[in-house]
Amino acid sequence: MGYYSVTVRPEIDVAALAAGNIGDSEVLFDWKGFDVPNNAAMLQSLHVLVRGKNGADYTPTDMELFYGKSHNGVAPTTFGDDGAAVDTPGWFHNLIGKTFVDASGGANDTSLIYMNAITVGNPNQGIASASQSGFLVPSSNGLILQGEPNTGSSVGYSKLYVTGLAQTSNWNWGASTMTVDTPIIAVDSPTVTVADLDATIALAPGDVLRDEDNQLIGTVKSVDSATKITLEANAANAVAEDKLIYNTTPITLIFGFHY
Repeated sequence: MGYYSVTVRPEIDVAALAAGNIGDSEVLFDWKGFDVPNNAAMLQSLHVLVRGKNGADYTPTDMELFYGKSHNGVAPTTFGDDGAAVDTPGWFHNLIGKTFVDASGGANDTSLIYMNAITVGNPNQGIASASQSGFLVPSSNGLILQGEPNTGSSVGYSKLYVTGLAQTSNWNWGASTMTVDTPIIAVDSPTVTVADLDATIALAPGDVLRDEDNQLIGTVKSVDSATKITLEANAANAVAEDKLIYNTTPITLIFGFHY
C-alpha cells in the first residue's frame, strides 16, 4: 500500500482557445491518456492549476472530469470538438468515473498573480477548498480507477484517460498576442524567438505550443529570457514570422492515488 502522483496536461484546440466562451456542457478538452501502474487505485486528491492568456491571472469556473480506460484494447472515441457540445457516441463502455470540480471554494486566488490553483478535497464530491491542508478523504468516498493491464507505454502500466466539460459558465482565454519574431521557427532548431509579451510570464517548461493554424511547434524545455525559449526537440513545423503562438496546455491536472 502506498501513494503516487500523476501530472496530466491536456491540450485544448487552438480554435477553441482563440474563440473563447467554451460554455456550459461544452467540451473543454478531449481525452488525454496517461500511464498508471496496473493495480486498481483510489483517486485520493485532485489539484487543478489554471493559467490565463499569455500568463495573465485567470479565475476558472466549474468543470466536470470524466475518466476512461480502453475497452477490449480500444481507446475511448472523441467526446466531440473542443468548444462544442458532446456529439460523438461510442465511448460508453470506456467510462469508469467522473469528478465535478466546483471552483467556487478557492479558485479566486489573486495572490498568485499569474495563475489559479484549485484543490478538490474530495474527488468524489468535487468541492474545492481554499483552506484545506489535508487532502486525504475517507476510504468509503474514494473513486477506484483501473485501466486494462499493460496498455500503458511499458510493461506493468495501464493507460487511463481523462476528458473535461465546462460547467455552469464560460471558460474564455481569447486570442493570443504572442507572435513569432525574426528569425522564423525552423524545423532544424529547438530555439524559438517570440515577441509581443514576456515569455518568462507567459510560458513555462512543459507547455505545448501550436501556431494559429494549429501546427504543432513543440514542448517547452526552458524559458531562457523574455523573448527566447528552448524546446525539448527541434520544432515540429516551420512557422512564419508574425504568426500567433498558443500555449495549448493552460490547465494542469495533478492526481493523487492511493493503492
